Amino acid sequence: MSRNSKEFNRLADRFAVEYDEQRLALEQCLQSRINDDINFVCQRQKSAYLEGIAQLFCKKEYDAGVKCQKSAGERWASDCFKENVAFGQCTDRVLKQMYVYNLEHDKKNPAAN
Repeated sequence: MSRNSKEFNRLADRFAVEYDEQRLALEQCLQSRINDDINFVCQRQKSAYLEGIAQLFCKKEYDAGVKCQKSAGERWASDCFKENVAFGQCTDRVLKQMYVYNLEHDKKNPAAN
C-alpha cells in the first residue's frame, strides 16, 4: 500500500519515464560535484528536472505564476508573491512525495558497490 495517492503514483510513473534523462544528468552532475555547495552547482540540470515537475505535477500553479510575472514586468517579485509561493509549495510537496515514491519503487542500482 502506497503512502501516495494512485493519481500521484500514475503521474510519478510517467515522470520517471519522460524525465529519466534529466534525472540521470542531475545525478551525474551532483556526484561529480560532491564537495561543492548544492545551492550553486548543477543549476542547468536542476532547472530541467524542476521543469518536469512543473509541467506534470504543478502545471496550474506554474502557469498562474508565469502569467502573473509576464503581466507584472519589473514588479513581478512583489506583485506575484502569492503565485510564486503557491508554486513553491507545490514543488516542495511533490519533491517530498517523489522521495516516498522512489523509496517504494526502489530499483537496486547494478552499478553501485
